[in-house]
Amino acid sequence: MKATKVIIFEDEFLLANDLKRQLTQYGYEVTAMFGKAEEGLEYLGRPDIENADVILMDISLAGKMTGLDAAKIITEKYPCALLFLTGLSQIDIFEEAFKSKPYAFLLKPFDIQQAVINIRLAVYQKKLEKQLRKYQEELENIVQERTCELEKARDQAEEAVKHKNTVISNISNQIREPMYGIMGISAMMKEETQDKPQLQRQVQYIDDNARHLFSLLNKIADLSNDYNN
Repeated sequence: MKATKVIIFEDEFLLANDLKRQLTQYGYEVTAMFGKAEEGLEYLGRPDIENADVILMDISLAGKMTGLDAAKIITEKYPCALLFLTGLSQIDIFEEAFKSKPYAFLLKPFDIQQAVINIRLAVYQKKLEKQLRKYQEELENIVQERTCELEKARDQAEEAVKHKNTVISNISNQIREPMYGIMGISAMMKEETQDKPQLQRQVQYIDDNARHLFSLLNKIADLSNDYNN
């Protein structure tokens, strides 16, 4: 199993070295230690450096930058779990530190077992967050794919409806024209056959069926319009 990589930001060399020794005994790999935030940030920015799993950050450091300043940069740029090291108890310091979203606070002097527990919890939480981001990305991809499929299906359905309307319109026009002719002829025949009742009934039958068919065409057109709306 790959050892968890740890970087320590602590300006008290003896304390940092003792913490490194104890963490090494618990199977952790302390890859670097820095007393100044500037040096640590320069180290993290090198392209040949593998990202650490955990960074232990002292709030008070020897350089111009504080641990709080460095923590803000690290949490924005690097995928590691950040834990603060502090012996301070002022509430304003803790409130400022919370803005960097640390995974825990390790209070000096250290209880190594308590420190190891917090580090393990931080690593585990970071792993869960990584998995959650992966699931979110996969879900977003699935939603995007389904959305594209639905949009494509919608476009195809709209195109099919347009085609259907065109076909219905063409057929309707092709049928309407002869229907107008039939109804016109039947009207003329009614005038010319007023003295022939039997022939009048036959002409009326033709006219009634023509008008019925004409009415059906109108209903079909109305149903098509209602479906589109």
